[in-house]
Amino acid sequence: MIVSLNGAWRGEGFSPDGKRISFAGHVPGCVHGDLMRQGMLEDPFWRDNAAKSRWIETWNWAYEREFQAEEAWTNALIEFDGLDTYCQVFLNGVEIGRSDDMFVPCAFPAKGLKQGANQLRVVFFSPIARTSGLPERSAAFTWERVYTRRLQCTYSWDWVDRFVTMGIFRDVRLHRVENREVADLHAETRVIDDFGAQLFCHVDFRGEGENAFCSLTLEAPDGQVAYAKRRRIVEDGISEIIDVEKPCLWWPNGYGEQPLYKLTVRVEENGRCLDEKSIHVGIRTARILQKRDMPGTEFYEKCKKLQRGPHVSGKNAFWDRNQPEEFAGFALIVNGVPVFCKGANWVPCEPFPSEETPEKICALLKLAKDANANMIRVWGGGLFEQDAFYDACDRLGLMVTQDFLMACGSYPEWDDDFLAHLRREAETAATRLRSHACLVWWTGDNENGMNGDEDMPDYGGRRSALRAIGPVLERMDPNRPFLPSSPYGGRPYGSITRGTTHNTNYIGEWFSYIRFHDMKDYREYFDCYLSRFCAEEPVMGMPAVSSLERFMTRQDIFGGDESMHRFHTKNNPSEVFREFQIYDYMCAIAEKLLGEERCPEDRIMKRQYVQYEWIRITMELYRREKWFSSGMIYWMFNDCWPASGWAIVDYYGCPKAAWYGFRRAAQPVIASIDCKDGRYRLHVCCDGPVPRQGQARLFVQPFDRPEPLEERRVSFRVAANESACVLEAELPKADAGALLMAEIQGDGFADRAWFFEGRPQDCDFPGEPPEIVSVTDDAVVLRAKKYVHAVALDGGCGFQDNYFSMLPSEEKSVPFLRRRDGRITMRVLNSNQETVVIEK
Repeated sequence: MIVSLNGAWRGEGFSPDGKRISFAGHVPGCVHGDLMRQGMLEDPFWRDNAAKSRWIETWNWAYEREFQAEEAWTNALIEFDGLDTYCQVFLNGVEIGRSDDMFVPCAFPAKGLKQGANQLRVVFFSPIARTSGLPERSAAFTWERVYTRRLQCTYSWDWVDRFVTMGIFRDVRLHRVENREVADLHAETRVIDDFGAQLFCHVDFRGEGENAFCSLTLEAPDGQVAYAKRRRIVEDGISEIIDVEKPCLWWPNGYGEQPLYKLTVRVEENGRCLDEKSIHVGIRTARILQKRDMPGTEFYEKCKKLQRGPHVSGKNAFWDRNQPEEFAGFALIVNGVPVFCKGANWVPCEPFPSEETPEKICALLKLAKDANANMIRVWGGGLFEQDAFYDACDRLGLMVTQDFLMACGSYPEWDDDFLAHLRREAETAATRLRSHACLVWWTGDNENGMNGDEDMPDYGGRRSALRAIGPVLERMDPNRPFLPSSPYGGRPYGSITRGTTHNTNYIGEWFSYIRFHDMKDYREYFDCYLSRFCAEEPVMGMPAVSSLERFMTRQDIFGGDESMHRFHTKNNPSEVFREFQIYDYMCAIAEKLLGEERCPEDRIMKRQYVQYEWIRITMELYRREKWFSSGMIYWMFNDCWPASGWAIVDYYGCPKAAWYGFRRAAQPVIASIDCKDGRYRLHVCCDGPVPRQGQARLFVQPFDRPEPLEERRVSFRVAANESACVLEAELPKADAGALLMAEIQGDGFADRAWFFEGRPQDCDFPGEPPEIVSVTDDAVVLRAKKYVHAVALDGGCGFQDNYFSMLPSEEKSVPFLRRRDGRITMRVLNSNQETVVIEK
């Protein structure tokens, strides 16, 4: 029997100096959310209001409610799925439990439960007061967070303000175990071969029942029963091996479909169903291949060349000390097929976990799929997400790499109690997530061990990973890879010629280049940052003006005072950013690549579009170098708070220029141009299970007329899941009035690419907007008179395409879906003119 205790609660706050406030609370919820709903706290997303809410973290808080019980049961539990964080729980004035870990659900015996009315009270204690006086530790942004097992990023990060809240942030219930019931059900694929697939299934039970039976059913994606068995429950657990002939395999997005089987267990007694639980199962295998690069091979020589890059040589030689015999790839193999991983890092989509909704989570993940992503990394400063997140990733073909929840700090891992917390967290996470087909590997933390290696007896995160988390996973989820840290694999773990890499690690080098160089060689410079698998590639850019207007005024956006932009582009406290902040670097790279502003509106557009260009050159590089490099995961996919920096999709779920750049560069078949020894090379990069053939052209396009100045054409065929150079030619270098471009077309695909001899700003883009041919309620048709490098449409809409180029005389229809009322505007790069498309 289960009685939900969600809903209306009463809240109280107690200040350090004795003040007291009362308010109407809600569960699931938190203090910030409740005070906002009551009008007792200004909107912390608007302008700089966030700074006005920090007092909350220093207070203690309490939530209480009454509930009815049919009887004074002695075997009932009060179950909390999420308590944030330090708290005591009281039932009818008697303490029944305590919690100090946000990531572990709690079940407390309902001691003192009475028939009729009962009072439940939870008292939360300030996490800031709890860690006051503890020794300061090394950590990014703030150190007190490493002592507390709660969401790390909302102590402040370089993309979210400080929101240290408290509350009952997930469901709470009264649970009485009356009979045999299902405690856990999980399944995994053990084998796929010519005979079919073999699944291992295990059910755990709790409660009593001498005559209980278990019915286990596997339903195929088409609804047919693929397996059924009924057996008596004797022990508290039952295991089964299930053979599936001609299985429908689960594939990552872009490599096939995502059929899901439904596994159901029913507990029955005397013809009565006592309990039932179902999970969805994707049949697939996944492993990591780290194939050694043999001397003399192309990849071996490429590793030696990369070790001469500025970020890993000279004064930076520490960052790649791999010996030649240690050079090795890093590729994910799914169902026997190597998968090129394309995606981004996920952070909580709200600063308050209770405010996350399945609808918002699923909408964001749908955007990832629609952008041709196939991987999401759940970053270690966030959460084990809601079930809706992993269920959606199963459906959408988004592979998940899940960090354990530590990031960028020196944690107290020599403390036995801290390691005990990590073991409980690992048990909780493994139990809940191990049946998901989307989950392809675990990671011990984010960047704690970046400068360590396997031969070091101690480094940041080693004890946490190998003495706490790892042993739990070996017992509970032994067939899934576990990487002790991210990045991981080389000497040190942050190296580039083995394992995974975070290019965020080298951001100091990047930003020095951006600040002190003219960036005329930016393409060649960023080519040095190739790695075997990039798990963090930083990209920066502003959201659309229609999103900026939701958290600052138009004067803030376009005026001379940029303080609100800086407030919402949080800075990093490291030495690199003290004099020249992250916001300054974003502005600098936009101006150096795209040129000086023509007007305030052009300034904002350039700070948006620079993120598109950054993604374009990096994704194209990694895909040209496919299988030397096997993955590109950007920092970061979504925002936790209305920010103006790293995310590809903004806080409101609106795609930024970066999303459109990602979608174009990550589509199954793309064109890409590079130059070697004075000859231009056109590459066709193909992901997925089928070979591709079509037509390609490489041409020099003038800006003022449709006809190319020079052109080369070729028919091509590229093998499945490979990248190849299909055309190599000497062409005259494009002057400021022209651009080297490529187009490819075939059955089910088309793409356009371009190549800058220097920087985009060195091209004399006309800046003349296309004419509006027609406008309907769901589409606009444009026609370009001259070449347009980037057309930006803005308004409360989802545009099927945006930030796109147009050739002279080209006509393009852009469908859109309205999200809210308002006008739709159009801007083009290097123009001081804004065109109103729809005025309403």
